[in-house]
Amino acid sequence: MNLSKITLHVTDPRDTKNQKYSLSSLLLITFSAAVSGYDSVDDILEFAQCKLNWLQQYTDLQRIPCTETLRHFLASISPNELIKGFEAFVSEVTEDVISIDGKTMRGTRNSNFDALHILSAWSQSNGITLAALKSQGKKNEINTIPKILDLLELKGATVTLDAMGCQHEIAKAVAARKGDYILQIKNNQKSLNTEIQAYFHKLQRDGFPEGEVASFEQIDKGHGRIEKRNIQQVLLNHWVESSHSWDNARSFIRVERTRIINHQETTECSWYLSSLGLNAEKAARAIRGHWQIENNLHWQLDVTLNEDRYRNHSAAESMAIIKRFCLNLLKTNDDSKRRIKQRIVAAAADDEYRSKILLSG
Repeated sequence: MNLSKITLHVTDPRDTKNQKYSLSSLLLITFSAAVSGYDSVDDILEFAQCKLNWLQQYTDLQRIPCTETLRHFLASISPNELIKGFEAFVSEVTEDVISIDGKTMRGTRNSNFDALHILSAWSQSNGITLAALKSQGKKNEINTIPKILDLLELKGATVTLDAMGCQHEIAKAVAARKGDYILQIKNNQKSLNTEIQAYFHKLQRDGFPEGEVASFEQIDKGHGRIEKRNIQQVLLNHWVESSHSWDNARSFIRVERTRIINHQETTECSWYLSSLGLNAEKAARAIRGHWQIENNLHWQLDVTLNEDRYRNHSAAESMAIIKRFCLNLLKTNDDSKRRIKQRIVAAAADDEYRSKILLSG
């Protein structure tokens, strides 16, 4: 995977008379700085000035553009054209578990604008972003999720979503694209939630019918903490009337989490609706893996790439997408065991390594 495949659909937003610097040179400057840990316009240009000789190996560039040139370029480039670059990664992903979740760029909030909110689709098995779209805040994710599903190849894949995504239309959209789903249930689907829990407690009392329930257990230990997850997956039937209106709904899943921290024990239960048949281990791993998007994407964007400190609202959406591309490239073009932070440091310091990450493949 390389930069040219990602930017294949990007067209130059500038008037022809204002094209002193080529589109390829501006994209290379921006991506090379971003993959090296820089994101503000001033920092990008300082980095580019230091790496001018390296840049000149790959693009026609006599000198580094001024601040206003790059700021205008980042503000005017089409995020929708950038988004098409995710197709290059999607084409390399086969059957998968895809987690969809949103992240707010808190630094972009000001007196004139709400903070930018980006919804991402995350490949659990490949550890990369498959798609990303702007959403009008957390509450509008319901309207953005179907749009992000349209960007994905879902046949044979399982989509996981938190309670915000537990909607009839979203289940229908996944089923129509021949995918499966695991949707967390909370009181936004009160009738379904009530009926499923009542039916489960009935089965606990009367006994689980053979062949209609599967169980799996996971235990994690470390840092003075023990977490035990007991997963039970139950096939749906006429007892849960509310489930009949959900496309392809076949089972529900109960996850009981028991945590012991400093000898203090707490227990909580979560409930999920799914189109999957009985396979409690598969369901458990998909549910557990959903939170990779928090730890391996959102946390990296915040802590490693400083996304929450980015304040330029006009260019924020494009930079958010570019940073997700950079994380993808750091993961797909480096098969070492180095942490992401170490890879970013290497990209900043080592010209050969930066070329490998951005331009190889």
